[in-house]
Amino acid sequence: MYYTIVPHEILFDEDHDVPTAQRRTIQVDGVPLIIEQSSTSEYEIVQILSSNPQDFLSEKIQPGKKMTLQPLLK
Repeated sequence: MYYTIVPHEILFDEDHDVPTAQRRTIQVDGVPLIIEQSSTSEYEIVQILSSNPQDFLSEKIQPGKKMTLQPLLK
């Protein structure tokens, strides 16, 4: 049994249908997420990479939710 936040697909290399180039790790409000590109400007949240149980209760960052990314200019 593994106690880790590393996704099952990475540990056991079973996810052959999604190229890793389409997946990214980002942070939303300080919560790390794995997202997958579903269209040109739209992404879907695949997994929450947090050990804080409160992060999993946020409606804003639930797996399956669609989002668009906007670049930040500094």
